[in-house]
Amino acid sequence: MITPILIYFLKVNLALAFLYICYRLLFRDDTFFRLRRGVLLSIYLIAFLYPLPDLSGWLSTQTSVAGIVGYYSGLLPKETVLTASNEIAASDWKETGLKVMQVIWLAGAGLLLSRCLAELFTVCRLHRKCRKITLNGTEVCILPEAEASYSFFGWIFISSDPHQRERLDDILIHEQTHVRQWHSIDMMAGEIICIACWLNPFAWWLKKEISINHEFIADEQVMLAGFDKKEYQYHLIGVKHPNTAIANLYNNFSVLPLKKRITMLNKKRTNNARKVKYLALVPMAAGLLLLNNIDAMARVLNEKVAEVIQQPTALATTTVSKMEAANPLPPEKDKIYDTCDIMPEFPGGQNALLQFLAKSIKYPAEAQQQGKQGKVVVTFVIEKDGSITNAKVTQALYPSLDEESLRVVKSMPKWTPGKMKGGKAVRVQYTVPLTYRLQ
Repeated sequence: MITPILIYFLKVNLALAFLYICYRLLFRDDTFFRLRRGVLLSIYLIAFLYPLPDLSGWLSTQTSVAGIVGYYSGLLPKETVLTASNEIAASDWKETGLKVMQVIWLAGAGLLLSRCLAELFTVCRLHRKCRKITLNGTEVCILPEAEASYSFFGWIFISSDPHQRERLDDILIHEQTHVRQWHSIDMMAGEIICIACWLNPFAWWLKKEISINHEFIADEQVMLAGFDKKEYQYHLIGVKHPNTAIANLYNNFSVLPLKKRITMLNKKRTNNARKVKYLALVPMAAGLLLLNNIDAMARVLNEKVAEVIQQPTALATTTVSKMEAANPLPPEKDKIYDTCDIMPEFPGGQNALLQFLAKSIKYPAEAQQQGKQGKVVVTFVIEKDGSITNAKVTQALYPSLDEESLRVVKSMPKWTPGKMKGGKAVRVQYTVPLTYRLQ
């Protein structure tokens, strides 16, 4: 069964993909490294927050909403087709497929979470065991082996490699930049999101962009401190590769690819006038928010159209005859809704409804002999107590098939009634298309 949580995660993953592509096209090649960091973190925030707001209340007050949403409402499906044939098996296969995907996702997320916890344990153990010294007023940990220097939150680990020990000043400035700007928070956020969205390659690519951008920021600070650019590049080339066993969490002095870092070191600084392009993030977020609320906007449009259609009819009724004034319109509490905040549900859900229809419908022998097949559409009202009333055929096919369709719909058990916000039960009109097919 497709749950709201599943829909939410699908929207998050689609947003990560869309925003990553926009980042690659607009922001990846400039030298505004701090702005780029803000964009990368904003991508995470936008992706996880945009599915949450419900704008239907605000949209209902907008006079221009009908013109904006009219096009989109035509694209939305008007009904869900249910059949009384062997298509139940297809629905079962979908349910099974979703369960298999859920198991695969949980297994992958569990393994990645275990790896993350193991890496955290390794870093903490290293910090506890390493020899501590003070360099230029900063406490650093001396790694027992000749591996690359790195930092994790407030901890700086310096390699025991003699080559790196000769250039401690630029290494220290590099790692202090990571520590002062809290780059480890970005890395941890990226790791958590990769665990949750591990099936989405765009989540991994975003984390990689965050990591390399951190290095651009730190390299820039080394250059601003007055170190020679060429010597620093030679230093980067000569540094030992990082320990990949725990390289997913920390900021590493020799993080690859070095070619990109060296290219960026030699790149001409981007003109400040081009910073204006970062404002493009605002319409991107607004566009995602708008798309997410298409369904709510379409409901608002339908309600407004219904009001426009019904209003002249009510006016004509009151002016034609005084006699009719004695028979007022049904009170608001008896209004029949086409949609509501919580739609009615058959006992057991959609799959149970399909199974009930498949078991209950008896193909009339007369219709079979006449070769009659096709679709019958039955409309009915689900009352506040869940009972079925006002059942009628709105798309007829053949008398015996129409009668059989009505019989089955009227025999349905009570549904869970539809509700508005606040839990108020309401009457809701429902449509069920029944497809008859000869084998």
